[in-house]
Amino acid sequence: MSGALKLRQRRSRQRREKIVAAATRLFGRQGIGQTSLTDVARLAGIPLPSLYDYFKDKQDLVGAVPEENYLALYRRVTQDATVGERSARTLLRSIYLANFEYIRANPDWGRLFFLEIWPSAAVGSSRAGQARIRKSVDRYALRYVELVGAAIEAGDYRKDLDPYLAMSSLMGGMCQLTAVWLLYRQPYDLVQRGAEMFDLLERAFVRERAARRTATRKARR
Repeated sequence: MSGALKLRQRRSRQRREKIVAAATRLFGRQGIGQTSLTDVARLAGIPLPSLYDYFKDKQDLVGAVPEENYLALYRRVTQDATVGERSARTLLRSIYLANFEYIRANPDWGRLFFLEIWPSAAVGSSRAGQARIRKSVDRYALRYVELVGAAIEAGDYRKDLDPYLAMSSLMGGMCQLTAVWLLYRQPYDLVQRGAEMFDLLERAFVRERAARRTATRKARR
């Protein structure tokens, strides 16, 4: 591949990233319905016709925002999972907290997803748009399911624990903490509260002996 072609591809990728970043910011601050593609192009610093080289319409862009943000988060948690040899239980906690860290660093994304996209079945009104958003969420959530299953196999979690139910409880707790944090103007340390939420929910996952050992270790600190 020639140097000129690589340069064009890099510039094209960077321009697309700028568009998605601008859309994330405006959708999160103004709402999807109140934001036009003209607004997005202006903030991204590109001509409006150039935006259509990347996204065919507004719904296409709405679908791309969760895809890109969850892809960035998924890259991060996948990279974390390859550092050292940690148990599935430890990795699950690390990945859970990584999501809160990402939201804290990107509150516009948090507002968009947890206050507008997640509560509203109307967002991404086309079936294709809804499918793209579901796929983005599912890819991330299934990582929880995999790690819960691995923790069950390792004997850290109860054998009768349903991995999908465990994942749902974790995601539900995340949504509630994040929504309150956003609506009430960040009244607490989101990552710290996320850690407390994980520890609270995980008590229902662990075997009784493991739960006693964890409680004993914390009491000694």
